[in-house]
Amino acid sequence: MAHRAIEKILFFNPPGPMYQRGEDRCQANIEESSAVSLRAPNDLAYMAAMVRQLGVAPVIRDYPAERLNWKAFQKDLEYQQPDMVVMSTTNATLLEDLLGFSIVRTLDETIITVAKGAIFHACDLSLLDEDSFNVLDFALAGESESLIRVLIQGLREQSDFANLEGLVYRQPDGRWARNKQTVFHSTMDDMPFPARDLLRNELYVRPDTGEPQATIQTSRGCPSSCIFCLTPLISGNQVRHRSASNIVDEIEECVNKYGIRNFFFKADTFTINKTYVIDLCREILRRGLEIQWVANSRVDTVCDERLEWMRKAGCWLIAFGFESGNDAILKKMKKEATSADAQKAVDLAKKWGLQVYGFFMIGLPWDTMESMEETLRLAENLDCDFYEFHMATPFEGTELYRLATSLRLIQGTVVGHDYFSDPGLSTLYLSQQQVMNFRRKALRRLYLNPGYVMRTVSKMKSPTRLKNFVLYGWRFLRKSVLSRS
Repeated sequence: MAHRAIEKILFFNPPGPMYQRGEDRCQANIEESSAVSLRAPNDLAYMAAMVRQLGVAPVIRDYPAERLNWKAFQKDLEYQQPDMVVMSTTNATLLEDLLGFSIVRTLDETIITVAKGAIFHACDLSLLDEDSFNVLDFALAGESESLIRVLIQGLREQSDFANLEGLVYRQPDGRWARNKQTVFHSTMDDMPFPARDLLRNELYVRPDTGEPQATIQTSRGCPSSCIFCLTPLISGNQVRHRSASNIVDEIEECVNKYGIRNFFFKADTFTINKTYVIDLCREILRRGLEIQWVANSRVDTVCDERLEWMRKAGCWLIAFGFESGNDAILKKMKKEATSADAQKAVDLAKKWGLQVYGFFMIGLPWDTMESMEETLRLAENLDCDFYEFHMATPFEGTELYRLATSLRLIQGTVVGHDYFSDPGLSTLYLSQQQVMNFRRKALRRLYLNPGYVMRTVSKMKSPTRLKNFVLYGWRFLRKSVLSRS
């Protein structure tokens, strides 16, 4: 089948609820979270930067961030007249997102439709046989910025789709096929910087100050084996770092070209390599960059030296996945850490003046009311600055999915579910509704504790921060207190 020449591509996040679409391992439902903020769509911006190298003109639109609807999308199609549209989707929103491709088909049947998202890495391909997928031409199952290049070159050369790595496509007999991505970026410095000139950077802000905040990809991959995590499938088990100089070059571009001085250092585990962390911090300091940033970590990958350098280089907050307060469940989920490790990590972070964002997980197959109470007590004892409770969600391709399937704990399909509002999973002892009710209870107990409120307000150093705290507080109250329980 012949395809039109690719000269312009519209990359977009479709209208609808705000999700972290650019982070395939997480796909957080922003509006149902307690404290998650929207981050820039680096997945789209990386793809846009890559196709520029092929002489293709990219356009990026983030419709949820701009509070725009499908009519705005249709107007953009009519004005931009792209040859291809590339949509970032999530497990929770996939079926609704496909409306975008239906609009494309109505306007011009020759426009090529492409989707990227974690769902395509491991889903049963029979899902794509549903009528709603008739508007889809291709999907990308791998690192999208390299795969979009492979697809465009393949279309130009009229290659056999079976030879295009990471491509999901329809075969001549009508059946869908998926080619595995076998090679990840080994030299991440070769990746172009995200095309931030195509983004409205002011939409992606640091929650407490409202200042623009950019996401910087520092590494990919994780050697851990947590049963709920998509990282091994999406990024591999081997950690691939960008060099310190390459990362700081991008930071300097953000500072000098876009006026951005706040950053989220995105990595599957930022602190996993002590030497790497210190080298990066030294490079930031050597260049005299006055920036502030946050990063994630594991409780067993922090130490005094690492945290001291991070604090010197501008880190103000560190996020830990504590998950459970029950050590037996931590072992079953292959977290390879204990609740004692959690307390030690928080003590170290506070020693060096870092705020702590604690992530916890409930609703795993072995959870009972008693074990979830243990998790809540751990959260209270850790005394974090911010809390988030995830409900275990069985993404296809994870060990949790395989286990939950064998135990018959999954309610219907995993498509359409997310870990903040509707996980689609019960435990061996509790219904999904009981887990959902407990999440609300836990967040109320943590965030509405008078001591927590007074302590947090006392840290507000400006009217702007106090205002933003109130705004986030209202969002939390509306979702977790005033909602049906």
